[in-house]
Amino acid sequence: MNLAADFFYDEVRDGFYIPGMMKRAWGAEMRILFEIDRICKKYDIPYFISEGTLLGAVREGNFIPWDDDIDIVMLRDSFSQFSKVVEDELPEGLKFSFGRDGLQNTSIYAGIGIFEMKFRKEILHEFCEFPYPAIVDIFVQDDLAKDAELENARHEILKMLCVMIQNLEQGKEEEKTAQKKLKAIEKLLPTHFTKEEKLLPQLYRVFHQICQKYNGEGEEVAILPYQLFHPEAKYPKAVFRGTETLTFCGNAFPVPKDYDIVLKGSFGDYRKVVKAGGDHVYPYYKKYEKKLRAILKDKWFFDYAFQEKDLERPRVENFREISRQFLDSFVLKEEELEKTFSERKYEAVLSALPSLQERAVMLGNAIEERKGEGTESVRLLESFCEALFQLHFSLTALLVYKDTAEGKENELEEKIEQSEKNLKQSTIVENSKEQLEGIRMLLQNLRASLEKEIKRQVVFLSHSAKHFASIRPLIDALREREDTEVKLMPIPYFDRLGDGSLSEMHYEGENFPKEYPITDYRSYNFAAELPDCIVMNSSYDAFNSVWSVDPFFYSDKLKQYTNKLVYIPWFVTDEIDPQAEEDGKAFYNMRYYVTVPGIFHADYTIVQSEGMRKAYLEKISRFLEGKEDLEEKAGNTNRIQKEEALLTRKEVLEQMEKKILSAGSCLLGEKEGQGTKEVIAIMKQILFERE
Repeated sequence: MNLAADFFYDEVRDGFYIPGMMKRAWGAEMRILFEIDRICKKYDIPYFISEGTLLGAVREGNFIPWDDDIDIVMLRDSFSQFSKVVEDELPEGLKFSFGRDGLQNTSIYAGIGIFEMKFRKEILHEFCEFPYPAIVDIFVQDDLAKDAELENARHEILKMLCVMIQNLEQGKEEEKTAQKKLKAIEKLLPTHFTKEEKLLPQLYRVFHQICQKYNGEGEEVAILPYQLFHPEAKYPKAVFRGTETLTFCGNAFPVPKDYDIVLKGSFGDYRKVVKAGGDHVYPYYKKYEKKLRAILKDKWFFDYAFQEKDLERPRVENFREISRQFLDSFVLKEEELEKTFSERKYEAVLSALPSLQERAVMLGNAIEERKGEGTESVRLLESFCEALFQLHFSLTALLVYKDTAEGKENELEEKIEQSEKNLKQSTIVENSKEQLEGIRMLLQNLRASLEKEIKRQVVFLSHSAKHFASIRPLIDALREREDTEVKLMPIPYFDRLGDGSLSEMHYEGENFPKEYPITDYRSYNFAAELPDCIVMNSSYDAFNSVWSVDPFFYSDKLKQYTNKLVYIPWFVTDEIDPQAEEDGKAFYNMRYYVTVPGIFHADYTIVQSEGMRKAYLEKISRFLEGKEDLEEKAGNTNRIQKEEALLTRKEVLEQMEKKILSAGSCLLGEKEGQGTKEVIAIMKQILFERE
């Protein structure tokens, strides 16, 4: 099976986010399709990819982004031939729903796949690490009667059977009651329902017999179970007598020669992109999640469960902030010394100088350790210490002189002596005052030097070179600032197996543009550097089913090293309205990138528009008020406890409203409120104004 390595990673196509779990479903279905293709080629059995699969092959050579299954179609005679050989050809793990020779046709539609969850490593590996049932639907085309009245009569019988089958399967009707209703059908059909065999298999068998009633007579064909409720879904039989091939996911598969007729019959203007629709709940494997959760119990790892501690924010002081605090304390102390000096409390000034000098030496040593020798800041700190020493010397000399003279023989000599002392005191006072003023100027220069040498440090973490475009303009803008140090740090990521364990590691540092200096993640010490801001491109932590950044770079770890953790999505989607039916699938898929740890741990999440900000908040709101989530928080169904859980939800939403910003996206143009300029503006606010 030829699928590219990155086939299984999340992506956005046609503005629609496709999660990794859906990619795995596609991969498992492709694996099944390859087996069907192999068998049909071996026995020369015609088949065609159909419905959304055919549409994807024609329109883009790939799955339609919001489709979740693979469909094929066969004419009835081909299907009968296929039914006779398929059971002997299928590999371990795959089953044919109609059983050997089609005798176990206990469903309306046939299919081949994994029908039970087999959470075993060998099965997971064989079927693309997909843990749920995976099925390729096989639709069978039967002839329609040439006589419209005959076809209408058949439709009525098939509809009656459909209703009875549905009632029995859903437990709405007992077999005894259904047996009475069958009398009317038996009068119309050459058949008899026995009590010795379960009724449901008999109903299915009769249903399929009736579908074949006019085969070999008609000029049009239809998938009758579907056409019962979609009368327009019928095609000339000749359409399926010619074959050509189209590429689907890099591989060639058969399609009807006149596929244009088929697609127009199924979709109308099939070139027009329509995201709504689908006759089953999307994604189809959603119904299996609860079962798998019960199987895995405490080993279930697919879904993130919010905890209030995820919003807790430890205060982090980095070196730039600490150095500024040192400087601010020096300035305050200098102002205090000037005031004390003006009050002629010289001894108090003198006693404060040693500790001030000691702290200046401490800061200078720390800067040298971080920046090396010869920096302007260290030179100014050395001058600062020398000025403190000179002031200490001057004040010591000043205190030597006393206000009264002692041991003089006459009053004149005493006055002369006192006059000389006063003059010297006055000179020392003026010198000390000038020294204090000089210290003030040194501190002003030191502030400018520290701002220049110990810049704001912003670290950008990106695991994928192709996602670099989502942060590149922002990096360019910050690199132009003299007060900001930008570090681009590609980080490793791992493929994740179906059981949650990590497998192959990838590092794409060499694939980033060469004009951007790369910081090696292996040599950067986060605990020592404590950057002012970390910008992450991934919010999933351990809850992406297909891949994971190195766990060191999970959001709960990163917020221990910075006061500003910012998440910028690597993608943009079409706008999503939670209330619009057309956006139902897109809104569902927001669970994969909104209700994940990074959104709650980040101090700010920058989304593409105000509309998407509202969609994020609505998704979070529904996530927090979900029935299972409420019961877990409350412990039981007690009304008061549930109200307390809802109160917690309200408080969380209030916090999230402040954390999610509708600044725009670097991946969009210059449309007001959505482009690069807006992202740069809000990022500058975060860095330089929201201290």
